[in-house]
Amino acid sequence: MTTSKRPGKPTAGEQPAKPQTAPGGTAPDDEQELRHEIEQTREQLGETVEQLAAKTDVKSQARAKAAAVTGRVKDKTAQIRAKAGDGGAGVRSQAAGKTAQARQQATAAKNQIQARAAGAWQAAPESVRRTAAKAAGTASQRRVPLAVAAAALVAGYLAFRWWRRR
Repeated sequence: MTTSKRPGKPTAGEQPAKPQTAPGGTAPDDEQELRHEIEQTREQLGETVEQLAAKTDVKSQARAKAAAVTGRVKDKTAQIRAKAGDGGAGVRSQAAGKTAQARQQATAAKNQIQARAAGAWQAAPESVRRTAAKAAGTASQRRVPLAVAAAALVAGYLAFRWWRRR
């Protein structure tokens, strides 16, 4: 244990302190002065006890520390959210720019394919063009049966490949 250097409390190897004296060097004789000194000592002792009680109250210290940590976490969260909100606007504008660029490229590719198809269409004989136009009209009118037939063809092909590998 440590020893303390408080007035009025002797440490190891020291003599007990003498009673406090009045500024004149003599012990207070007046009863009023004694009461005043006793009252001051009680107040100091009460403050010391309160300080010691606060130091030993672990529960309230933990609550205070938890409240401080919670406040710091909330501040950091608010800062991060603000930063994310600022960054989100930049991401949105980049995404919009990329989307517009992809649309332009898709339109250019579509136009190029249409130009090539038009050249092939013009080069095909009239009978082939009529048959292709009729087939396209029939296919657009009967989409579901056409999709079922295509799915059946794919399933048959896959079954045939599986049977051949066995």
